[in-house]
Amino acid sequence: MTDNFIDFQNKIEAIKSRHAAGEISQNERDNLIRKMQLKDEAWGDLWMLSPANEWFRRAKGSQSWARDYPLALVEPFARPLAEMTLPQVAYTVHQCRRCPLAENRTRAVPGEGPAPADIMLIGEGPGYHEDKQGRPFVGASGQFLEELLNGIGYKRSEVFIANVVKCRPPNNRDPQSEELEACSDYLDRQIELVDPKVIVTLGRFSMNRFFPGASISKIHGQPHRLGRRLVIPMFHPAAALHQPQRFRPLIMEDFQKLPQLIAEATNLDEGADKPGEPLNGKQLSLF
Repeated sequence: MTDNFIDFQNKIEAIKSRHAAGEISQNERDNLIRKMQLKDEAWGDLWMLSPANEWFRRAKGSQSWARDYPLALVEPFARPLAEMTLPQVAYTVHQCRRCPLAENRTRAVPGEGPAPADIMLIGEGPGYHEDKQGRPFVGASGQFLEELLNGIGYKRSEVFIANVVKCRPPNNRDPQSEELEACSDYLDRQIELVDPKVIVTLGRFSMNRFFPGASISKIHGQPHRLGRRLVIPMFHPAAALHQPQRFRPLIMEDFQKLPQLIAEATNLDEGADKPGEPLNGKQLSLF
C-alpha cells in the first residue's frame, strides 16, 4: 500500500513540475491536483493531496473530506511517545493492543484536525459510525457539533477533535477505568502537539479527566485555567439529541462563550501545564 501512496505523490509532483516549467498555469495546476484521488483498497477510503501539500481523507461511508495523514507513509520508528508527531501518534493508536477494546474494534479513532489549533474538543469514545470510518463525531452528534462550530465562526477542519478512549466500547457502553488509563498518554501527547488555547470537554468522562468528582450540571460552561490554557466542560452533543428541550439551549449557550474565551486565553501568562494531571485551577470570572 505504501507504494501506491508514493506513486500518487510522484504524480502530484509531476504536475507541479509542469507548472514550474511554464507548461501550465497555477490555476491549471491546482485544478488538476484537486481532481486527483487515490483509493485505499484496504478500507475503501479516498485520499487527496491538496495543492498546499496537505492530505485529506474521505472515509468509506462518509460524504465529507477530513484532514488526515496516510498511515502508509508513516515510516517505522522506535521512539518514546513524548517524541512522536501527530501522524506517529495516530499510527501507534491504530496498532495499539493495550486494552481489550482492540479486540472488537473495526478501526481505532485517533482524532483529527490541524496543529496548532485554537480549540481542541475532547469527547468520550467512538460510536458505531466512528468505528467504521476511523473518524470522531461523524454521526448525528457530529452534525450537531458542526452546527455549533459554525455558529461561532469555525469550521470543523479548523479544530482538533479527539476522545478519551480511541476504540469503541462494546454497545457504546461507558469506558472503563483501565480503558481510560490505556489511552491517557496518547491524549496527553495530542494536547501537547495541538497546543490549543481552549480545551472543550464533551461529556462527563472527558470532564472527569480534568475535574475528577465534579458534577457536569454544576460546572458546565465555566472556564478553568490549566497553565496557559482554558478548559471548559460542556454537555455531550448527544444529550441534545436525546433531550433536546433540556440540553440543546444549554449547549448552544455554552458554545457561544468560546470566542471570548479564546481571546482571553490568548492573553494568559505561561503557567504550570502538566497534561494528564487533574486540574485544580481557579475558575476565571469572565462573565
